[in-house]
Amino acid sequence: MIRSVRFENFRCLRDVELSLTPLTVLVGPSGSGKTSVLEGLQYRISCEHSDYWRFDTTQQIALQWTFADGQQVRRVFPIVEVDSWALNGHAVQGLALELSALRSDGSLGRDMALTPTGDNLASVFAGLGPAQREAVVSQLCRLVPHIGDVGLQQTGPQSQQLRFRDRWQENLWFTPWQVADSVLLLLAFLILPHQTPLPDVLTLDEPERGLPPRVLGEVVGGLRKLSVGTPDRPPVQVIIATHSLELLEYVRHEEVRMLSRSPEDGSVRVSAPRQDTQDWRGRDSAPS
Repeated sequence: MIRSVRFENFRCLRDVELSLTPLTVLVGPSGSGKTSVLEGLQYRISCEHSDYWRFDTTQQIALQWTFADGQQVRRVFPIVEVDSWALNGHAVQGLALELSALRSDGSLGRDMALTPTGDNLASVFAGLGPAQREAVVSQLCRLVPHIGDVGLQQTGPQSQQLRFRDRWQENLWFTPWQVADSVLLLLAFLILPHQTPLPDVLTLDEPERGLPPRVLGEVVGGLRKLSVGTPDRPPVQVIIATHSLELLEYVRHEEVRMLSRSPEDGSVRVSAPRQDTQDWRGRDSAPS
């Protein structure tokens, strides 16, 4: 597990150290640096002109990760290209799911992990084993009662598409473009624990988009279970960036990191909510 990460001169993260828990939730208004944190956690920095603090390329961009075992890894950029899925034995998966991508046809093969936008959702569903698929479909049908089953249909020589069966009419199947956004998003979240291999770290940018408030608790609960692990599955550290006050109803104060910009120079500041107040769930933490 990553215990903390320090950013120097990376975009608006001039000098920031962020402590992490098994499940960490980044909260702040638009432009507060949440996405920069998630992208920095990918271990690969493009180092374009705009990636430097105040566009000053004479400064060094540096990132330092401290792991639970006390080991530290520091990288100064630009460097020779690094595998973004491996550092100190840690594999990182970054997701910013897009609804149009989730609805797209997948290749006819079987994928084992979602791409950043989720455009291979159909192929990952195809790659599930029978027991995994049964578990995922059962959970989805519980959360979306009008769905009776999920299947696949070949749409071309090398492509396939998800299909969703109506609960009350067995011969009525819907395409991804005919179901609600929440159906696709929930299916993606339910598939996460069944990816092979599982990442060590999972980052999610605004997972609440397209989800009704009533299922946010289910999603957060599933992500927390993922961060804890099971006897058969190692834990996955989860870092979420959110704008949703509803999502905050399902997290603990020790999991929250509040991001803001300094009025003096615009650099990012990180704070934790006070343990003796619940104000962080209210207006003070709302996006602007």
